[in-house]
Amino acid sequence: MPAGNDLLIVGVDDDPKSLVLLKRIVESGGFTFQGVSSGKDLLKLLKTKRPRIILMDIMMPDMNGFETALNVRTHFPDLACAIIYVTARQGEEDLRGGVAAGGNDFVLKPINREKLMSRIEKWIGRAHTIKTAV
Repeated sequence: MPAGNDLLIVGVDDDPKSLVLLKRIVESGGFTFQGVSSGKDLLKLLKTKRPRIILMDIMMPDMNGFETALNVRTHFPDLACAIIYVTARQGEEDLRGGVAAGGNDFVLKPINREKLMSRIEKWIGRAHTIKTAV
């Protein structure tokens, strides 16, 4: 599926440097990017925007990535979008928790452009068919 400006990807990370890196990578792939610095900001954004993919940090203050994903799946059940965790955490417990919260995939930090873009390409075409168990 060709990239286009109508395909919004949202990054959620409390680290501004991570958001700048995500923006650079995502936009180099031809996608539109919008970054927010918290789960709370993401939930506000979703009232008006419909991203195809959310790139979510796990370790954030106030509401972590798992809690945010669960809120997205609960409060926006009709949102057909993949949630990809972008994180340094890679334990088995993290993987299970991420999926249980409504996430679809993981990309490990430090971010590798090729790996991130391959995950985005994988999910961008499937986003409209994503159903969650939440």
